[in-house]
Amino acid sequence: MTTQNNNVNPNVPVVIDNLVSLGTLQAVKPVELVSGASEMAKELAKIIDKQHLYTVISGKKFVNVEGWTTLAVMLGCVAREISTVENDGVYIAEVELVRLSDGFRIGKASAECGEESPWSKRAKYARRSMAQTRATSKACRLAFSWIMQLAGYEVTPAEEMQTTEATQLNIISSYQLISLNRKISDYGLDINRVIKWVNTAWNVNLESLTHDMYNSLMQRIEKWAAQEYAKSEAISGLHTQYEQQFEPALKYANIRG
Repeated sequence: MTTQNNNVNPNVPVVIDNLVSLGTLQAVKPVELVSGASEMAKELAKIIDKQHLYTVISGKKFVNVEGWTTLAVMLGCVAREISTVENDGVYIAEVELVRLSDGFRIGKASAECGEESPWSKRAKYARRSMAQTRATSKACRLAFSWIMQLAGYEVTPAEEMQTTEATQLNIISSYQLISLNRKISDYGLDINRVIKWVNTAWNVNLESLTHDMYNSLMQRIEKWAAQEYAKSEAISGLHTQYEQQFEPALKYANIRG
């Protein structure tokens, strides 16, 4: 029987008495482990697609941290913060992945936030939180990226893309997305119709709007809201006109009654 060696890379399957084990996945042969991972990947993809736990960038799907932590839990692991430190406005977070069964650390990662735009201008709590989020998704990626690829997604977490390709592609920020959703709600518009229009017009989701698309859509939302208001006023005017026209007859009918 082989004993555990602390110098062994924790991110690769461990063989004990011919048993290949990675989290909750266990098999006698590596091919069986891959087969089990493929089945898990199918179930994972269903959850990610149904809950929309990804961001589309340049036509590709990059999984958000919630999707990565879902995969970790399916494998019997959770992310746990080790530390978060701040240096001249930049937050550096370190996160580890541990097995739920025995608390054994299977991997860890660090990430930072605060120096790049637009985060350098945001509140401290937001920078701290994003550093922790990036470290969490990165730790999951280092351990389980091959399973995420089996599920059909890009292996770079969406949070990491927000500091690289997303910035280069001029994608709107999360705050702009929140502002957009709030405006749609405040004007009483059907968000599903807005999403369908955006997809038809530009073949993207709301999360993948460029700044030019965002500005154009905001103007269009103002126009749609004005049209809906005009319709409402027209209907209200018809009701008023109807009441004024038939009010004498209605009063006479009430008197006769």
